[in-house]
Amino acid sequence: MTHRLARPFTMAVMATALSAVAACAPPGSVGSVSGEVRFAREVELPEGAVVSVRLLDTTLADAPSVELGLDVIENADRLPVSFRIGYDRDRVVSGNEYSLSADVRHGDDLLYVNDTVHPVLTRGAPANSDVVVVSTNPFDTCVEPLPGQIHVEMAEQDLPRGAVLQVRLIDVTDPEARLVVAETARGDIDRFPIEFSLPHEGVQISRHSRYELEAEIVAGDEILYHIPRAEWRRTWLPHCPNADLQIVNSVFPVIEFPEPG
Repeated sequence: MTHRLARPFTMAVMATALSAVAACAPPGSVGSVSGEVRFAREVELPEGAVVSVRLLDTTLADAPSVELGLDVIENADRLPVSFRIGYDRDRVVSGNEYSLSADVRHGDDLLYVNDTVHPVLTRGAPANSDVVVVSTNPFDTCVEPLPGQIHVEMAEQDLPRGAVLQVRLIDVTDPEARLVVAETARGDIDRFPIEFSLPHEGVQISRHSRYELEAEIVAGDEILYHIPRAEWRRTWLPHCPNADLQIVNSVFPVIEFPEPG
């Protein structure tokens, strides 16, 4: 009985002593880096997902990076999610390079990982930073309409009554099998820029695919504006378009820019 009572007392004394030592530590010896791990949009994670964020010394390009700190968020239910990494300031050298790395796992499956560098702390980098991750699944399933805008490259003019914008997003990864991903038409337009939304039902966007945006403005049977060249129609889409990544392109008057022969 005495032994069981004495152990909590001893641990309490030790905790008090450790707290006193920490209080006497040189100020500024412990630093932290904070931010959010985020995807292109808010996404729900499967139950039991784990987010790991690391502060790394990446100075030596031909050697493994050195981990200075780690924050593990267990049972994360969605992205974005906040993190905070503690580190020893004495291990940070002003001339070295430091960056953040993040991954999201569900059991043995890697779901998301950063594919760009997020520098922090030195060489003009910020003290804190978000970490943007991409999905390991090459296909991003769209969950909302795909927004976009059409501009005109020439002097803006009012459009005739009854003008209609026709828009098609085309997967041109295989030039011999062009695939219409989504299409829409919008009437009641009278001036530029013209906003549009492509339907998202059943649409998946792959960062490994190549896309073109075809657009025409027609009045009756006459095409007034179009995008005549394939290189002008090309559209980079690393994920489903959203408010931060709209599909934007410009049309040209057919009378001045006819379809190439």
